[in-house]
Amino acid sequence: MQPIKDLKMEHDAVRMTLRILDKICQQIEKSGEIIDFQQLDQLLEFFKVFVDKCHHGKEEELLFPALEKVGVSREGGPIGVLLHEHQQGREYVQAMNAALAQYTKGDPSVVNEFMKTAKGYINLLNQHIEKENGVLFPLAEKHLSAQAHEKLWEGFGMIETQKIGVGRHDEFHKMLDKLESVYLK
Repeated sequence: MQPIKDLKMEHDAVRMTLRILDKICQQIEKSGEIIDFQQLDQLLEFFKVFVDKCHHGKEEELLFPALEKVGVSREGGPIGVLLHEHQQGREYVQAMNAALAQYTKGDPSVVNEFMKTAKGYINLLNQHIEKENGVLFPLAEKHLSAQAHEKLWEGFGMIETQKIGVGRHDEFHKMLDKLESVYLK
C-alpha cells in the first residue's frame, strides 16, 4: 500500500515511452517520413489511456483533492500548475493524433507538425514528472496520513479497473516491453 511509490513507478513507464517516441522522431528526421504507424498508434493509445485516464486520473480525482484537504493550494500553487500541464499534454496528444491521421490520408506536409508536437510533449512530460517527483510527491509523503494513503491506494485500484479495465495495465506493460526491445536496446 504505497500509492506514491506506485505513481513514481508509473512515471518510469512514461519516461520509457518518451524515450521510445524520441527514437521514432529520430527515425522520422532521418527518413523524412513516418514509417512506424502501428508503434505510434500504440504509443498514442498509451498516452491517452495509461497516462491520461489512469495516471492523471489518480492524481486529479484522488491525490490532488487529498493534498488540498491538508492545505496544498491549487490556485497559485503546485496543483494548479500540474493541472494546467495535464491539459497541455492532452492537447499535444490530440495534435499528434490529428497529424498522424492526416499523414495516413496522404498528406506528407504534416511530418514536421508531428515532430514539433511530439518533441513538445516529450519536453513537457519530462519536466512535469520532475515537478511531481521532486515537489508534489514529497509533499504527499510528508503531509498525508497513513489513512489517507490507504484511501488513495484503494481509489487507485478502482481507477485501474473501472477507467481503463481489468488487465489493461498489464497489457500496456507488455506492449512497453516489446517496444523497448525494438527501440531502446
